[in-house]
Amino acid sequence: MTVVVLARDEQRCIARCLDSVVGRGFARIIVVDTGSVDRTPNMVEEYRSSGVELMFVSWNDSFAEARNLAIDAVDSGWIVFLDADEWLAPESPNRLIGALRNLAVVSNMSRAAFAPIIYDVIHDSWVDQVPRIFLADSGLRFRGPVHEYLVAGDKRDEPVELTSLKVEFRHDGYSREVIHVKRKTERNLALLGSAIAADPDDPRWVYFTVRDSLPLLSPGELVRHCETLRRMAGQDVCTGDHVLPTEYLRRTLALACQSLTFRREWRVVEEYCALIDEIDGCSSPDAQYFRAMLEGIGEVVTDRTLRDTISVRKNEELLAKSTLCPAGRHLDAAIALLVERRFGVEKAEEYRGMCMDWDDMLFERSRPRISQLPSLASSAVL
Repeated sequence: MTVVVLARDEQRCIARCLDSVVGRGFARIIVVDTGSVDRTPNMVEEYRSSGVELMFVSWNDSFAEARNLAIDAVDSGWIVFLDADEWLAPESPNRLIGALRNLAVVSNMSRAAFAPIIYDVIHDSWVDQVPRIFLADSGLRFRGPVHEYLVAGDKRDEPVELTSLKVEFRHDGYSREVIHVKRKTERNLALLGSAIAADPDDPRWVYFTVRDSLPLLSPGELVRHCETLRRMAGQDVCTGDHVLPTEYLRRTLALACQSLTFRREWRVVEEYCALIDEIDGCSSPDAQYFRAMLEGIGEVVTDRTLRDTISVRKNEELLAKSTLCPAGRHLDAAIALLVERRFGVEKAEEYRGMCMDWDDMLFERSRPRISQLPSLASSAVL
């Protein structure tokens, strides 16, 4: 079992990453440096005596290329990709090694990949659909210059068979400070531009373009991106990505609605909420969030919307469909705003005190970012 760490100018966090895996039962630990100019290589060298290997590769504007070179270097056995701004939770090495040993009896693993729980400690959120663990000699390879994805197939890229593992990777690389210092937005958008130029029919690049540049996009640009994804979702687009075009449309609509709600583009938000409901096949928790916000920052707050939002928040089956927050924290923030408009600040603060904070374009720590809310005195309350 080999741990591979991609790194470039990661002196802030490389030691924490390596400390979480050194001496924990892995056969090899390889740091793949793509051109650091800070102290990262020197810091890695200090782990040589602990068996850590340092491999230098040229940076050719492609994370997929760097990962694939690492796969070739490992050659066989299990490979575990861990980013430099990540680290394993204390119990994770034993769980991971145990899980992979149990898979030794499975005969055909050529398309199998496993996704850990990647927990963002900054935003208190997680994802469990990012493939990071697979057999190095399985033929699986990464595609894309950034936000790369794993594919199978010799002649035609096909989706991997993805399984989630209850193994926790922790991550802090998307704090505002790190994004600014490492210029991640500028880097990602430049690489996404090249991805779209090379493969304009891949919905993944459209989605990540919206995600990574959401505050910078005008309403017109957001609508164009959403319409592009609607077209792609209606076609038989085969990229090898395990995420379907319809799911990328669903995620993008929810992101777009944040910005469009902030800009009070009510008609478009209502249209996209209906489309989200249609895709989900139910009263979507994300659509309900934006419908609640339309009232929360509008002129009229109704008891019905407050009741409907609370009802969706209490429905765990519906919450699981959310692409914004399956834990329902966005709905908690919306409920608090509606309660503030309906019953006053004291009641709203009481509710917020029972909930975890929520941050997006509309809220910061569950308080509305929009400063020009209608005053409670002048609001029409039904």
